[in-house]
Amino acid sequence: MTFSREILRRFSRELYISGGLSFGSYRLRSGRVSPYYIDLRIAISRPILLRLSTGLLVETISRIEPRPTKICGIPMSGAILASALSATSGVAGLYIRKEPMIYRELAEKIEILEKRCPEAVREILGEVRSKAHGISRMVDGILEDGDRVLLVDDVITTGETKLEAIEIVREEARRRGIRVDVIGVAVLIDREEGGSRELALKGYRVYSASSIREIMGALHEEGLIDRSSVEAIESYIEAVSHEGKTSTG
Repeated sequence: MTFSREILRRFSRELYISGGLSFGSYRLRSGRVSPYYIDLRIAISRPILLRLSTGLLVETISRIEPRPTKICGIPMSGAILASALSATSGVAGLYIRKEPMIYRELAEKIEILEKRCPEAVREILGEVRSKAHGISRMVDGILEDGDRVLLVDDVITTGETKLEAIEIVREEARRRGIRVDVIGVAVLIDREEGGSRELALKGYRVYSASSIREIMGALHEEGLIDRSSVEAIESYIEAVSHEGKTSTG
């Protein structure tokens, strides 16, 4: 989903000048090395950026039917955005606690190590699993029976984190003995690396307020970046797209 050029221009400019978008060499969670990095966690200290980000997301969720009854932030940037979005839109908010995602990730890594040196890690793995299962709640806020939950985050890359978050919300609902419907994920920026497609294959829609190509185009028009920077990002996206097509045959 795209918005007026003026709104996108203002958001893109503020994202860049506030340091939320930087260029260099960054290793992502997926293992890919990206020529740029987006960090919306700084929005908590950048009121203008937070206001513009929230405005884009308000427009995004206003077009979703049926309307969500809860918006749920994915830690950490998503939690910041969901709080501001809830206050602005009037849709009640939730957020996923950071601990479940940390413990799940640790357990996955330890399970890999367990195959190499089982005796050394078995006790640690048991402790991590114990902590993960011992958390009293995985989602903070009032989650109610029949809720239509829309997850919120700053960006989408491969979609892995979003699928993990969806499962956490569903698991929390089961623990509370209620039924909820996760209707999709709203993101501020689509990095265009296959995440939206991956979620669609799983039956979940991604509502994107903007894309990295749109942001780069706006920054170039503003004279904040040169053409070579735009081309570098476009080449990266094309390489990732080719990689995805190759891996799927």
